[in-house]
This record gives sequence, structure tokens and C-alpha cells, in this order.
Amino acid sequence: MEGEAPSAAETVPPENMLKELAANETSLIALIKTLLSPKTLPHLLMIVIFSTILYFVANSNGGEDIAALGFISLSLGYVVTAVFSTNQKVRSWITISNTQENAPFNLSLRLKSIVRICAFPLSLSVAIGLLLMMLFSQDSATDLPAIFPISLAALFVIWAVAQGRSFSSWASSLAAKNLPDKEASSGNIWVIASAQYVLVMLLSVIGIIGFDFIYDAELEVMSSVVANALFLVLSTAAFGLTVYWTRESRRISMLDKALKKFTNRWTLFAHIFATWHLLTVWRQLVMSQQTIEIFVEEVLLMMFTVFMAIWTLTSKSFGPKFKILSTENALPWGLAFGYAYAGSVAMLATALDNITYVMVAGHIIAFLTITWMQRSVLKKVLSQHDIDVAIQRRIDAHALKAASTTQVADIKVTNDEQTHSGTDTSTDWQEDTSLEWSGEVGKTIGEEVEWNEVIELDD
Repeated sequence: MEGEAPSAAETVPPENMLKELAANETSLIALIKTLLSPKTLPHLLMIVIFSTILYFVANSNGGEDIAALGFISLSLGYVVTAVFSTNQKVRSWITISNTQENAPFNLSLRLKSIVRICAFPLSLSVAIGLLLMMLFSQDSATDLPAIFPISLAALFVIWAVAQGRSFSSWASSLAAKNLPDKEASSGNIWVIASAQYVLVMLLSVIGIIGFDFIYDAELEVMSSVVANALFLVLSTAAFGLTVYWTRESRRISMLDKALKKFTNRWTLFAHIFATWHLLTVWRQLVMSQQTIEIFVEEVLLMMFTVFMAIWTLTSKSFGPKFKILSTENALPWGLAFGYAYAGSVAMLATALDNITYVMVAGHIIAFLTITWMQRSVLKKVLSQHDIDVAIQRRIDAHALKAASTTQVADIKVTNDEQTHSGTDTSTDWQEDTSLEWSGEVGKTIGEEVEWNEVIELDD
């Protein structure tokens, strides 16, 4: 109904998007402690060992099916472990107890502890592998349909996209920290973009010179810049197109002090991350990078991607009663993602007969994702800001209308009182006690008249 007060849901503005992003970042340290806890380190060691072994098996003659089966089984084994790891009993099976951790170092006891905590997920993985062979094997036990390695390889696109999205979640949360209060502001997006460009290009030049020195053991600044000038042109074009694509969101953010600071931080992080991916592509295709360096770099990138993916999911699920991911099952979920990621790389490397092209494709997808997310995040934050403004305007309009209604009512009451007061004055004026009569009337007309001279009486 018109004039009716808004409900509680309407009058209370939604949670501020910037504050939500800043709150997400606070869970990062807790997740790091969980994933790198000494109680679960054997699981991390095991994923490095098994992923390396299965990678070489995949690149052997006819080993794709066996490797695909191994990666899928290990990934699903840790998925099941993650589902049941919220149970205290199961969690005690996959972690080293405090008593064992604090006990004096004993190699045999430590090895037994490692075997014990890895036994549960490995047993599940073996059972799942045997079940898959029974259900899908063809000519031989290890002869699986081509869909297994193909599906595993196709997941690489998902992991590349997840890398860009998870980084954007972390970077936007970092950009939302310690922002000023909402306040009118101004600014020129082209001046800010120019400053960002100078910083990004400076880091790019330092990167080119540094990697050239690592690969060739020669520090020649000008020759490195000239030899890689095309990369600087490409990164400049990418930067310019991204700024132009996001210009409207950047312009709107200049009107608010908090939004302006968030936008400046977020876009700078995104530009640096995107440029780093371009530089990695350039290094792997043009500069003399070795395969072992690519392998080590991608292992580290895999760890970063898995870690940020877990953090993103745990941050989004924080609060609800039902959590897909939590700090209690973050590690097994991370290991499941890790095995699937490593399996994707191994299958694509086998199909393309070169891991370099696989990594290049992944970096290009990640670059495109973070470029897309730069605009997406800005639009999401700005749309939330517009919702807050619209709701506040509605609240203000309702308050103004309520105040006007109250004022009209006060005026009506005042008029009624005045009308009633006027009636009393017209009927009861003689009862006014403020008027007193002393009985004196002053001089009368007869006191100054000589009556004898004026009036003559006839006899």
C-alpha cells in the first residue's frame, strides 16, 4: 500500500560488497595453516611423487590409459575422503595425532604414521580403480575407453579458467582491504591508467632482463629490450584494450572515494597478473626456456591454482550450515583438485607430444579469463553500489513522506485549536478577569458647561 512503511528487508541495505570481499581475505591465513599443517604434510608429499610417476607413465608407450586411470582414481579417492573427513573418526585416520607429532623423532615411527594417514585415501583410490576397470575395461584390464584420457585432458580448460577466477577473488579481496568511507570524489581515469601503464611496463622490462640473464648468463639491458620489443608492443596493446573496455566502470568509480581506491588497486593487480601470463607465453615460445624449468614452474603454478581454488570455495561457503568445503575438509578437496589438474596436464602433454604447448594454451586461457574478470568484478561491485544507493533513496523518500504527513497533521491540530479558541472569545468575553473597573469615569460633559448661560427659563 502507498504510504506503508517498508519492511525490514527493504529498509536494511544489503551487505556492502567491498566489506564482503575484505572479509573473505581474512580466511587466507587460516587456510594456509590448514593446508601446510605438519599433521598432513605426507599427503602433499604423496601427490608430488604419484603425479610425477604417472606423468612419465602417460608419456611412455601405451601408458595413457594406465595414467588416466591412476589420476582419476586418486582424485575420486580424495573426493570420497573429503566427503567423510568432517567426521572426527575419519579425520583422525588421515592426520598425525598430537602425541605422535610431539614425540621424539623416530624414523620407523614416522614412516608408520605416514603410511597410516595415507592408507585410507589410497585404499579408496585402489577400490575405485578396480571398480572402473571392471565396469569399463575392454580387451584387457587396463584397456579403457578413450573417453577417460580425453575427459581428463578437457578438464585443463576448466583449471585454466579456475586459475584466473580464483586469482581475481583473492586480488579483489586484497583490494577491498582498509578502504576509506564512502565519500564524494573525483578523478581522471586516463591519468590513473597512465600511471598504471608505466608501472606495468617497468615490471615487464625488469622481467625480460631478469629472465634473459637467467637463460643466457649475460646482462645486456638494451639488447634484451630490443630483442623482446614485440612483447612490449603486445602487452601495451593488451593493456590499452583492457582499459578502453572497462572505461565506463572506471569512470563511475571515480565519483566515490572508496570505489576509486578499490578500482585502482584491483585493476593494477589484474594488469600485472595478465601481463605475467603474457610474459610466460612469450618466454616459452621465444626465449630459450628449458623443459625442466617449465615443469617446475607449472608444478608451482598448479599448487597456487589449487590453493586459490580451495580458498575461493571456502570463502563463498563460509557461514551457511551446509558447507561444500570447509577448513575441516579443505586438504582432501585440494588434493582431489591437484590430481585432476596434474592428470589434465599429463594427458594433454601426451596428446600434443610437448608440454610447452599445453602450458602456453593454459596461460592464454588464464590471461583471457583475468581480462574478462577485470570488467566483471567492477560491474558487480558497482551494481551493488547502485542497489545501495537506490534503497537509500527509497528510505529517504519514505522518511520525507512520513515527515510531511506528520507536519500536515500538526498543522491540522493547530488550526483546530485556534478555531476552538476563537469560539470561546466570542461568547465568554465578559468573563475576562484581566479587566478591572475602578468606578471612575473621568470628566463628564456636564462639568464644563455653564447651564445658566445656556438655558433661559421663561417665567
